[in-house]
Amino acid sequence: MTEQTPVSGTQALPEDRRRREILAAARRVFEERGLDGASMRLIARQAGCTTGAVYSRFTGKEELYAEILTASLSRLQQELDRAVRTADGGRGRVGLHCFFRYYLERPTELALGLYLYQGPGPGGLTPTLDRQLNAALLEIYRTITQALADDGLDRPRSRATAGMAHAVGLLVLHQTRRLKLLNADADRQMDAYLDMALR
Repeated sequence: MTEQTPVSGTQALPEDRRRREILAAARRVFEERGLDGASMRLIARQAGCTTGAVYSRFTGKEELYAEILTASLSRLQQELDRAVRTADGGRGRVGLHCFFRYYLERPTELALGLYLYQGPGPGGLTPTLDRQLNAALLEIYRTITQALADDGLDRPRSRATAGMAHAVGLLVLHQTRRLKLLNADADRQMDAYLDMALR
C-alpha cells in the first residue's frame, strides 16, 4: 500500500519504507525533546509527511515510543542470546557484559529507556504498552539469570538483578561524564565488578 498524495513534492513511498521513516523521525524527536516534549506534528514534520500519514499508522506518540523501545530490546535480546550461546565458559558473565556493552555502544537507546522513569515512577505510556515493554525486559533478565544458573552460581536471580543494576548505574555515570571526574573507566569498572560479584 502506498500513500495516494505525495508530500512536499516527493513520490509516494512503499508502506514499509514510510513506516520506517516515521519511526526514525520519531526517534530523533524523542532524543531531542523526550516523550513529553514530542508531538505528532513535530514527528510528521521531521518525517516530511502529514500528521494524517502518521496517525494512519500509529495511534499516538506513545505507540511510536513503545515501538522504538521494543525494537531496541529485541536487538539486545538477539545479541544476548548469541553471546550466551557461543560463550566458551562463564555464560553469566558474558551475558551481563553483553547487556552493559550493548548500551555503552548505544547511549541514546539507554537514555530513551530511562526517560520513562522520571519522578516517583514510570509514566507516559498506557498500561498495555508498559506491560509489553516489561515483558521484553523480563525476557532479557531471564536469559541472564539462566546463564548464571547454568554456570552453577547460587542466587542467580539476585546476581542478575545486581549485575544489571550495576551496569545501568555505570552507564549513567559514564554518559553524564561523572566517571571521568572519578578518573575511572566504564569497561574496567564493569570488569572489576564482575570479578567480585561472580566468584
